[in-house]
Amino acid sequence: MSHRAITLPIRSLSRQASQQQWVCRRCIATQAEVTPSGSGAAPPPPFDPIRKQQKILARPLAHAVPPQYLQHTTTDALNPREKAQRDHTEPHKEIVGVVVSAGKMDRTVKVRVPTRRWEPKIGKYYASHSSHLVHDPNNSLAAGDVIRMHRLRASKTVEHVVASIITPFGTPIEERNPIPTPEDRLADYKEKRFRKLLRRKLRVQAAAGDATAIQRLKAMGLDPGDGAEEDVGGKGKAERGAGRKRTPTKGAILGEKGQKLPKGVLPGGKHEVGKIDARAKKNKESAMKLNEKAEENLLQAREKGEQLRQKGLGTDSALENVYAQRGTSKHGNEG
Repeated sequence: MSHRAITLPIRSLSRQASQQQWVCRRCIATQAEVTPSGSGAAPPPPFDPIRKQQKILARPLAHAVPPQYLQHTTTDALNPREKAQRDHTEPHKEIVGVVVSAGKMDRTVKVRVPTRRWEPKIGKYYASHSSHLVHDPNNSLAAGDVIRMHRLRASKTVEHVVASIITPFGTPIEERNPIPTPEDRLADYKEKRFRKLLRRKLRVQAAAGDATAIQRLKAMGLDPGDGAEEDVGGKGKAERGAGRKRTPTKGAILGEKGQKLPKGVLPGGKHEVGKIDARAKKNKESAMKLNEKAEENLLQAREKGEQLRQKGLGTDSALENVYAQRGTSKHGNEG
């Protein structure tokens, strides 16, 4: 038995098919989130203090690090040489004390550590105590706190630094300034040393007339010739070792009683002693050569200083005055 077929208008079929197949790409692009293109590069990562600390710890110093900075560190960010140095150090025993005075000195507290003393008359140990000045970098301690401290020479009279708070008194630990860890102390020490070594290097280059070094020192707010003293190494200064007595341990040449020596040989020496006139003439020639070399160096320094002054890189330090005085006296003596 046949069924009647359903007839649909051709216009409706084509419209439904077109709605299902056709997609507007412009609408999709406008609906998507628009990100600022800018230069096309990814935005820089946020500042991470831990990453900066690791970079400083991994950078090697030109000299050995004091062992007290390495005793209690456990980081793996150190370079191999400092790791080997840390392996040869051992942490000292735990030092626990009570803060008895705080707030009277800046970043310094007084801590009482329990000890024992020996009484020889009775032959027994008795309880006693010793007081120490302890460095508190962030003023985190209060009187009555029980703390743990490490040995670290912070100044002439302060030989310990706070490591942690065992039992706080009064204010909770969360509400106080944080106490630096051993890694923080080491990173702070290395950062200060890097800055000082850079300034020292720039001063050496500036003394040689390097214009770039002079500009960098001035950008730091430093005078390239600061610290130069007048008449350093001049004739007015005493010679090295003047006034000291010569002893056998200091290089004196002594002979033995009844010792017979060849003609022209000193006791204990292997060189012959020439005539006085020949030695005096040789010494005079050496002194003249040294004086000529000094005058030549002085002229070169004055010419280089004049060139730098013309470029606007001169300095108002005592070094320029010293050069000017020496140059004036020299020309005055020649005239």
